Amino acid sequence: MDWRRRNVLIGGPTGVGKTFLSCALGNAAARAGYTVLYLRAPRLFETLQQSRGDGSHLKILTKLSRVQLLIIDDFLLTPLADWERRTYLR
Repeated sequence: MDWRRRNVLIGGPTGVGKTFLSCALGNAAARAGYTVLYLRAPRLFETLQQSRGDGSHLKILTKLSRVQLLIIDDFLLTPLADWERRTYLR
């Protein structure tokens, strides 16, 4: 497989297999030797918010930046808060 830096958005209605497909891509990447992290968006933003309070924010951002394939599931199911939008767009 030719692994280049790309963004992939998988969209569609509930039940069509978006999560299954993203996990299959993650599995293929892991088998090819890449680091993979799967997170649900609500949990990601919760972790980022907590890390701001306990001082580990840079540590969390560094961890996320080192992952070669970051899968964010359930993204934009609900509107983002202002701080979530600012954090995500950094």
